[in-house]
Amino acid sequence: MGAAGDVAHRGRWHRRLDAVCADPGALRLVLHPVVDVAAGRVAGYEVLSRFASDVPTEQWFRAARALGRDADLDRVVLDGALRLLPDLPPGTFLTVNASPTSLADQRVMDVLTSHDLTGVVLELTEHADCDPAQLTDPLRRLRARGALVALDDVGTGHSGLLRMAVVRPEILKVDLQLVRDLHRDLVKRSLVQFLGECAGRLDAWIIAEGVETVDELDVLRGMGVPLVQGFLLARPQEEFVQLGADARRLLQVPLATDAADAFGGPEGHHRSRAAAGRTRRARDLTRRTKTDRSVGDAVRSASEQSAPVVVVDADDVPRVLVLPGARPGAVPRVEPVDVTVAPETAVTDVAARAVARSAGVRFDPLVCTDAAGRYVGVVGVEDLVLELAVTSGGATAPQEAGGWRMGA
Repeated sequence: MGAAGDVAHRGRWHRRLDAVCADPGALRLVLHPVVDVAAGRVAGYEVLSRFASDVPTEQWFRAARALGRDADLDRVVLDGALRLLPDLPPGTFLTVNASPTSLADQRVMDVLTSHDLTGVVLELTEHADCDPAQLTDPLRRLRARGALVALDDVGTGHSGLLRMAVVRPEILKVDLQLVRDLHRDLVKRSLVQFLGECAGRLDAWIIAEGVETVDELDVLRGMGVPLVQGFLLARPQEEFVQLGADARRLLQVPLATDAADAFGGPEGHHRSRAAAGRTRRARDLTRRTKTDRSVGDAVRSASEQSAPVVVVDADDVPRVLVLPGARPGAVPRVEPVDVTVAPETAVTDVAARAVARSAGVRFDPLVCTDAAGRYVGVVGVEDLVLELAVTSGGATAPQEAGGWRMGA
């Protein structure tokens, strides 16, 4: 394309972008379900853009980036996406996408911070590079509004280890190129396991996207990947839809007993659930405790019942853990919930996370939450130790516990 042709081409794209910015109605939004594999239900929805044009969606965003107008397009999409929040089904999350560079635009931040972002996952797209340190302040402000942060296409593009370390995402999305045909590729499976272990250390969830075949789904299930997304289970729709009957049946099919052998490699955070006799997970040791909405009520309950009480917010998200005093009559101890575990987390990883905490809280129960961040229960450190002793052959299985045993 010559200079004149390039100018004309850029001019056409400027006019297209101007039209969408002037009339957001020209933009259509669809919702792609994210599926909780273990529960067999929709855990969340990702908002995707569709334009009234024969030009592919990706080309619109590519042109906007080339023209330095990615923030313009992100602002329009985000504004439309966040208007869907009142209709979001209870217990699910809404994922919206934005380029990391767009967060430097005040208009984009104004759109985001004008909403209560509880239940919103901000997914940082992988199409533009930027200094990860520049994301620290915008992400702090968005998290203060209730948002969670996801890194898109982890394993490719710009989602490297440095960005992961700086951003500290709550969700990692495994790139579809790693998911494609992973049942035939030991290296891909090993990389997915590595990313799962990174997620475990970051106290993050992992989502495998682009799942299109039963073989891919079965391997991911066998590896214990908790959340998946792809055309096999659900296609994007214009409304919030529940998981279809065919998809639920796929998730109910028992895994082959050799699923772990198909994976190979070292055992870790996403070891096979097929080997249920060998692999125990946080959900197996989780106990539901009393919950309260205020710290004062929780302190009274902990004193009266001599058991932990969790303070949850209006969305059932745990915020504070109240522990009974070490001696009768002692004042209960109040600790913020800084570390949580997923029900799918292997017991060995739960134990590793427990002992990695500071000395003052190392023996406190760990709080377990689901994919939407809601309270599930707590896992006692004593139960972890007994479970590890049993699995190592050093002790007999404990009887059902009658009361709470508190650490020092």
